Amino acid sequence: MVNPSGMVFDLNLFVAIRSGDKPCNNEEQLSPVPIHVVTSACQLPAEFLEPSPENQLVIGFDCEGVDLCRHGTLCIMQLAFPDAIYLVDAIEGGEMLVKACKPALESSYITKVIHDCKRDSEALYFQFGIKLHNVVDTQIAYSLIKEQEGQKRVPDDYISFVGLLADPEYCGIYCISGTYCFHCSL
Repeated sequence: MVNPSGMVFDLNLFVAIRSGDKPCNNEEQLSPVPIHVVTSACQLPAEFLEPSPENQLVIGFDCEGVDLCRHGTLCIMQLAFPDAIYLVDAIEGGEMLVKACKPALESSYITKVIHDCKRDSEALYFQFGIKLHNVVDTQIAYSLIKEQEGQKRVPDDYISFVGLLADPEYCGIYCISGTYCFHCSL
């Protein structure tokens, strides 16, 4: 659950990295990553707010909203750092908070990894004047890999993020007894 006070809390969801096809057990789980609900820019890491060539970052990025596109409503921006996750509350923090993220979202020093960024990019550009830069889109990467493997590209060919994670060919996730695990044949 999300703590409205913005304090760090444990979701009790543990993800274990696995090698091979062996099932996970609870003893091999990783420590939980803290989740911060952000309503003010001062709650975000300084290295995110002030991108620099000396401190380049790679983050996971996603947006959620109501009818997310140029006319919809951006509600949450999710920023996944190696040591923490930040849920940027665009409703509570408003335009000032979203625009405080603009230098980072437009920076070439921060790589944003996202799945299918079309609607997110459209919402950020038309609602806040933010042009995403230095993006790795896993939907496009998946399509390019499939094309290189000889599969014909279909105009509406789409794989959901969950579908991509579940694909064992691409280090998919599977579920055993309610525990989420990674499995990788690399």
